[in-house]
Amino acid sequence: MRPLARLWPLAALGGSLLLAAALPGRLASAPDDRPDALGMRLGALRLQSAGGLTFAPDGILFLADGRAGTLHALALPDSGPATFEGRALAEDLDAKVAALLGTTRDRVRFADMARHPKSGALYLSVSRESDAGPAPALVRVGGADAVTLVSLERVRHSSTPVPSVPAKDAKTPWGQPQWALAITDLAFADGELWVAGLSNEQFASALRRVPFPFPADAKASSGAKVTTVEIYHTSHDKWETAAPIDAFLPVTIGGTPMLLAGYGCSPIATFRRADFTEGKHLRGRTVAELGGGNRPTDMLAYESKGKQWILVANSHRTLMRIDPEELARAPEMKTPVKQAYQPAGVGYLPVASAGVMAIEDLSPESIAVLERDIETGAVHLMALQKRWL
Repeated sequence: MRPLARLWPLAALGGSLLLAAALPGRLASAPDDRPDALGMRLGALRLQSAGGLTFAPDGILFLADGRAGTLHALALPDSGPATFEGRALAEDLDAKVAALLGTTRDRVRFADMARHPKSGALYLSVSRESDAGPAPALVRVGGADAVTLVSLERVRHSSTPVPSVPAKDAKTPWGQPQWALAITDLAFADGELWVAGLSNEQFASALRRVPFPFPADAKASSGAKVTTVEIYHTSHDKWETAAPIDAFLPVTIGGTPMLLAGYGCSPIATFRRADFTEGKHLRGRTVAELGGGNRPTDMLAYESKGKQWILVANSHRTLMRIDPEELARAPEMKTPVKQAYQPAGVGYLPVASAGVMAIEDLSPESIAVLERDIETGAVHLMALQKRWL
């Protein structure tokens, strides 16, 4: 997209920290009070929370607001190509974001990261924690010293409700608000937005396929197709229907379009994408166990040395490299592991990178890693070379 035409001062509106900017380009041709060809209007986007992020190939950013039970699509005024160099893409990122949000680094929370398909810039959903509650925001990283707050005051966007979300006051069996798990991960695949999380259905874990463009009426039904899912949990020794997918990856395995899904404590299952239909209940094939007391936080498919690999980030483990060819021929796991932290099924290569929160394909040579330094506690944006993975 073209550079920003104009920059306005920082403002705090509706709990979101916002930076106003006029949106140039083809999508700005519609008047402010009329939707464009994608059903987007120019105006302020109010967020209650900022969670999962993913881009469509044309540069539309999808952002999950779990507290509001809403999905947002944004046509961002991306400000030119990113200029990343070396292994350290942006050190002390938590301190830089804290300065933008007017707080201290210990009050900054990172939710997700996505790479702009045209500029290569990395976008992060973040929040500033305070006694008054979290203030969500969107941050762009275009280089080591190019960390900026994204305008949400004048941005072309559209929104749609997520169907069958849990009630605002609903709690999980362990006391967590269910809205926090209403949208756990996003991906754009097969021309649709795929959304994992909890629902208010009998079988709570659900995968929703949301068509885009969204309906012109932000309160209208999204037209999503909802499929409830369950898997055999190898640490718990039972079929799980209430636990949501924590992270998932649309990927082709053995020539078949699949969905690779990771759960807490921490089984990995596969689903055929063709099997996801409205109102259906699916059972996935559990093919790996990464070890209890952990949950997958992100997944990435990449190529290195002429072969495809899958990289998994974890909350309480190192990065793990998995061979998709092994996933394709793996037998289904139907018996539990014998110890609490025992891995089983398809094996993996432990990669010496801990504290990883999110991963993104950065270039043909490297992967962007958002990680917390386990010695200092600082958050850095680093690059891993694919030739070593």
